[in-house]
Amino acid sequence: MSPSPPPVPPRRPRDAEATRAALLRAARRRFTVLGYERTTTRDIAADAGVNVSLISRYFGSKDGLFAAVVEESSDVLDDGSDLAPDAIVESMIASLAPDAWAEFGHEHPLLLLLRGSGAGEERVSGLRQEALTAAIDRLQRSWADPSLDPATAQLRAELLFALFSGVTLLRSLVPGEPLITRDVDLLRTELERLVRAIVGSADG
Repeated sequence: MSPSPPPVPPRRPRDAEATRAALLRAARRRFTVLGYERTTTRDIAADAGVNVSLISRYFGSKDGLFAAVVEESSDVLDDGSDLAPDAIVESMIASLAPDAWAEFGHEHPLLLLLRGSGAGEERVSGLRQEALTAAIDRLQRSWADPSLDPATAQLRAELLFALFSGVTLLRSLVPGEPLITRDVDLLRTELERLVRAIVGSADG
């Protein structure tokens, strides 16, 4: 006689806040690592240990969940602090550390904003654009010389952000030395040179 299966443990009750947080946590990792298209709501729900129908209950749809993750990630990218010119490179290097973003599946949260989502809702692309604009504005208010005309200050902030975005994206796509580097001093030296060229360049 075959042994009877072990009893199914009773399901622990989940409150709405804990369930929503678990879904956000699972979605954040999958969207950042895999992108929107390759992420399924079933996988997110399985990671969170809940029924897939709860995504509709708390977020309305996959797009709604993605929008919530983008909004949350924009808060991570702009923590309210300003970066002095000499701290910009150190902030870049710290954010590239392998263990800096464990909650995002060890991928930089900026990748969530740089990669195409495939999401159809206008509010999703709007949130992405707002988050990117806020990050650029943060750079500009942190170091811009008040004597600069607004167009020049904006351009330099966008160039700085493009530098950082490019480093972050290429590091993810081409995970080889020296960009994903053990020689942090070399990376720091070259980034400082590039940042000085952008921030300290003479007006044309």
